[in-house]
Amino acid sequence: MLRRGAAAGLALAACLAFAADPGASLPTYRPDANLSGALNCVGDDAMGPLLDAWLAAFERYQPGIRRGPNWRHAGSATAFGGLMFGDADIAPLAREPLPTELQPYAHQYAGDMMKAPLLVRVADRDGQPAYLAVNRRPGAPLPPRIKAFLEFALSGEGQSIVSAQPHYTPLTADDAARERAKLDGFLPPLDAALPGYRPVAGLHGAIDSIGSDGMKSLMDTWIGAFEHVQPGVQKGERWEHLGTLNGFHALLDGDTEIAPMGRELWPDERAAYAQVRHGAEPLEIRVARGGFNTPQRTTAQAVFVHPDNPLTGITLTQLASILQRNPGITRWGQLGLTGAWADRPITIYMPPHVAPNAMSMQIMVLGGGPWNAAVQEGSIDDTARAIARDAGAIGFGGLEEGGPGLKTLEVARRAGEPFYTLDAQNASSGRYPLTRYMYIRINRPLSAPVKAFLRYILSREGQEPVRYSAYFPLTAAEAREELAKLR
Repeated sequence: MLRRGAAAGLALAACLAFAADPGASLPTYRPDANLSGALNCVGDDAMGPLLDAWLAAFERYQPGIRRGPNWRHAGSATAFGGLMFGDADIAPLAREPLPTELQPYAHQYAGDMMKAPLLVRVADRDGQPAYLAVNRRPGAPLPPRIKAFLEFALSGEGQSIVSAQPHYTPLTADDAARERAKLDGFLPPLDAALPGYRPVAGLHGAIDSIGSDGMKSLMDTWIGAFEHVQPGVQKGERWEHLGTLNGFHALLDGDTEIAPMGRELWPDERAAYAQVRHGAEPLEIRVARGGFNTPQRTTAQAVFVHPDNPLTGITLTQLASILQRNPGITRWGQLGLTGAWADRPITIYMPPHVAPNAMSMQIMVLGGGPWNAAVQEGSIDDTARAIARDAGAIGFGGLEEGGPGLKTLEVARRAGEPFYTLDAQNASSGRYPLTRYMYIRINRPLSAPVKAFLRYILSREGQEPVRYSAYFPLTAAEAREELAKLR
């Protein structure tokens, strides 16, 4: 009885301590000495005083952070507009989003696959959740200053500020921990050897761009920053990013100077361009590396087998020998498997030949050569199900297209070289052999503004925003290779 009474007394003391200081059971905020920049906040007037109090305290912890020009809280109806049109980094909302707010938001970010903003619950107001909404692309990390502000709001210091606000109740430690978990994400490193951009004196003109919807946000970010460092250059009348095929046809017809494209150029497209352009090829500049496992985006290719398959890795040479028209490898024993697997035939399942993943593999693994006639085509879902039920199966696709019934193989470029797992670190570094790229393709000759714009994109300043796009930045060596094409 004494022990039970003592335990009850400790629990009561803990509750009283939390009531006296609601931040006591929450983690202490840890400042980041490298954090700098402006924070813009647009949204709910009911949360304005809380945001003002948070920012004042946050600036003391992070003296490199300042209030941005868009720090206004006119009403909850302004929150989604602030996020959609880039006026706000953070949008406070003391209610649930309305369907009429989410529909245009999803349309605005169709290429980025953002159906809704990330809602981080930071307090309760009159018993209802109060949120900070932010733009976050699937598979991408949050920019450091935004993540740090949210971490501060969910820290002991931030929640103590909540308790001092009328109508507001701080989160419990468990609730705050669940919200902090939403902030996790892989931040790809930026190569320190990437060159800085050097502005060009007296540069004037406009730049047209038509192309990939998945690159729309990056293109908007790049041109906005470029106009700042090169004020004599502006966006052209044609600045449309509705799809990669749009970009190719606009380039072919001469309706745009540059065409952002989220994939490799297909053989029939190269042939059509050469026919129209008298044997020429477009200038092709890699501007970012494809992502990791973001749905419906340009991502690294995974190689799938049945989970019972004992094979752990495959080389690109072996993969080509399986997939090519005259296959050299047709049985699992040729890849080193023994016993019952030695004589088991390899069955191949793949997306339709004309699907982007299939075209990409044909270019990367087969060098554009023809497929094995025995491949079985199907939709992404059908292919995944077929591999999951066929012990002798092999297939490929984006990692996000796999599932619990599939096993992913490690991949090496050739025999004697290291095998790499498809994960964020190996994809972002390019170590994993089946990573892909994002491109900008251009008709020659290049205008001076276009050439400078491409140099900006390939600079340290241009590659920095790629880190938050669900794509990955280029290495300094890759950037040098692309810059050499502009000489």
